[in-house]
Amino acid sequence: MAIATLPRLTEAQIRKLATEQSFQRGDRYYRQGRILNPMRQDLVLWADCQGSELYQPRIKLGKQGIVSADCTCPYDWGGLCKHQVALLLAYVHQPDTFHAIPPLSEMLATRSREDLIELVELMVQRYPNLLSLVELSTAQPQPGKALDLSIYRRQAQRALRQEDMEAIATDLQPLIDTAKQLFQQNNWLWAGALYQMLLAEITASYDDNLQAIDYDGDVCVVAQAAAEGLGKCLAQAQSLDAETRAIWLHTLLDAVLQDIELGGIDFAYSARDVLLQWATDTEWEWIEDRVRGEIQRSSSDRWTRDALVGLLADRQKQQGSNETASKLIHELGSPEQRAFLLVEEGKIETAMAIARQHFTHLPGLMLQFADALLAVHATTQAVELISHLAQQEKSRGHYQQWLTKYYQEYGDPQTALNWQQQTFWDLPSLEGYKELQELGQKAGTWEQLRDEILQKLQQNKQLLLLTHIAFYEQNIERVLELFPQLKQWEQSRFRQPLAKAIETTHPQMAIALYKQLATQAIEQKNRPAYQEAVQHLQRIKAVCESCNTSSEWTEYITQLRSQYPTLRALHDELHKAKLC
Repeated sequence: MAIATLPRLTEAQIRKLATEQSFQRGDRYYRQGRILNPMRQDLVLWADCQGSELYQPRIKLGKQGIVSADCTCPYDWGGLCKHQVALLLAYVHQPDTFHAIPPLSEMLATRSREDLIELVELMVQRYPNLLSLVELSTAQPQPGKALDLSIYRRQAQRALRQEDMEAIATDLQPLIDTAKQLFQQNNWLWAGALYQMLLAEITASYDDNLQAIDYDGDVCVVAQAAAEGLGKCLAQAQSLDAETRAIWLHTLLDAVLQDIELGGIDFAYSARDVLLQWATDTEWEWIEDRVRGEIQRSSSDRWTRDALVGLLADRQKQQGSNETASKLIHELGSPEQRAFLLVEEGKIETAMAIARQHFTHLPGLMLQFADALLAVHATTQAVELISHLAQQEKSRGHYQQWLTKYYQEYGDPQTALNWQQQTFWDLPSLEGYKELQELGQKAGTWEQLRDEILQKLQQNKQLLLLTHIAFYEQNIERVLELFPQLKQWEQSRFRQPLAKAIETTHPQMAIALYKQLATQAIEQKNRPAYQEAVQHLQRIKAVCESCNTSSEWTEYITQLRSQYPTLRALHDELHKAKLC
């Protein structure tokens, strides 16, 4: 493909796809000649880029511009990295320097088998990590031959030793793809064996440390795919021998227990459904024995116990035995499970006795219990319970909010307002003030209540909250009264919005506030802060021009430039913004 037929790009397009910092650094890399060996293969650009070490940025183009981009550097802050920016700028300004090469299939079509083997050997010598890919390619199942799981297991273990979650998921994906291919070929036995091995290895490796860095759940997604695949294989496994079924079910149970151990993070979450659906009654006997053992070991851990008992109860419900499920909960369940079940069974007083004994230190759980009472129309008991708790010192705000919501929904705005006032005065806030306003307007008492609130806040010297309220009500004159009384750190919250609000009514004060903001930003001494300072300076210039005091601006910017003569990045930003 000729260069002229490739998509055209501009610096402006590249700038939009990168942070300002990445673009500036990438531009500097390009101008310093750090892009080495630029190449183009059809619509793909790549090169070496000399940074702190040698990195390889890669860009795929399309009719509309950039389709995808990746780089071997660890950059993960969104947008293009500086190496990708440098590569694209080289493409924009020096397209003729890109060496065009044909697709690999064309390049290698005429090479002999011996040549290809030699080439692979050279590649593995230079990049030892490629050996695992070569080994994996030799493990592809052949007709009439058993699947060599040891090769796939080594690949899985090698992948799971890495510290980058995305890299782990990427290296495990070929194993998932192979298992899918086997299943599509109706070789569900080997597909199941591969899924089982993969799920077992991930489960064994996925501890608290791995979970802590699996921010986006990349590895959990692979475990999920393995559990789903294993379930599909079990669905086809009418003739599967008992030993293999036991291995598969044990692996699924291990994944379920690991998820419970980790606190219910949806690790391989379909494993639970697969286990419940495909275990026979005979198999469930040993599964239940193991789960009961886990329940005994976790007797002091309420959440773990609930999850384990819930697993056993769900199996009975799935089998249509709700009565057995209820007996299990009464026998093994936590006080929470037993109390909620008793509510469903209509045994309200017994349930409330358990709640009072066990839940009073758990406001979130107590509120769920109250909601459960409402669901079975035990309204009086629910309201009396929460009203009593709302009078106590500990966690009463949670209960007051529940009562506010309850009386709102049940058409008693004045009582809802009374409870909301208690919540507000326990912890005054702007959000609480807004909620009081909404309820007060519904009750028709807001004007009087508002005056009482503001008066009491003034008496209590709640100046910061009063300023927030004045801004919320767009009472700028009141803000101007309160602002000088605030502490310095409190004033910092309001300088910019106040300056903007008073540009036309109090221009000199606005200019003074913008000058403070600009100075604070400049003193941080980094480019993003200089860019922020420029925004404040632009407002100063605009206000001065609107007041016909351009000389004040000229004097100020001249003084500012002389005050910071060595900050070249600042002067660069001033020049780009045409402020000097």
